Amino acid sequence: MAKIKIGALGGFKGRVGNLVGSRWKGQSIMRARPESVSNPRTDLQQNVRTRFALMGHFLSTQRALVRIGWRAMASETTPHNEAMRYNLANAIGGEYPDLFIDFSKVKLSEGELYVPTGLQVSAASAKSLNLSWQHEQGTNKGGNDDLLMIGIYDAESAQGFTQLGGATRQQQTVVITLPDNWIGRTVEVFVFMVSSMALSDLNNLAHISQTLYGGSIQLSD
Repeated sequence: MAKIKIGALGGFKGRVGNLVGSRWKGQSIMRARPESVSNPRTDLQQNVRTRFALMGHFLSTQRALVRIGWRAMASETTPHNEAMRYNLANAIGGEYPDLFIDFSKVKLSEGELYVPTGLQVSAASAKSLNLSWQHEQGTNKGGNDDLLMIGIYDAESAQGFTQLGGATRQQQTVVITLPDNWIGRTVEVFVFMVSSMALSDLNNLAHISQTLYGGSIQLSD
């Protein structure tokens, strides 16, 4: 049975299924343990199976964002399949059986809309985050009313949180309040923009931006 101790010095003990939360080079990561199977399988087969389980679970916690962020790339498949294909190839590190997600390389979206510059993420409290960015109004660097999509993930508990349209591009700042049981956690933060003028036409790459990684943030007072 897994046990979670909340707090700055707390962490994840045990495992949830074949997923294990841990720290690597000062970052929160989620590793996958190889499956125990009754019939023999090659290391290559188990490597593929474990990579799919690891990335599949993570993307399932960000499902609402993936449906929007990868829609323009899914003309012949689904947004989830496109997100899986990219992130399996680019955002998993380590060697089997010690695989982990490299959150700095994760993409929850794919597009050509201008990304916000100067993204900064910090803890506003033990259960809230402050996000800020820059926007030059009156330029062609995105519309004032473009909407910020926010994904948050706790690798140690393997839980995710999403907020769609948390702020507009011209606001340049937003505070995200997480549920009470997230107090003190270390979280990974991802953002991207979508055009508010084209919410009914997100099949166009011009209406969705790339994903920006906001870093690994310790929630604290």
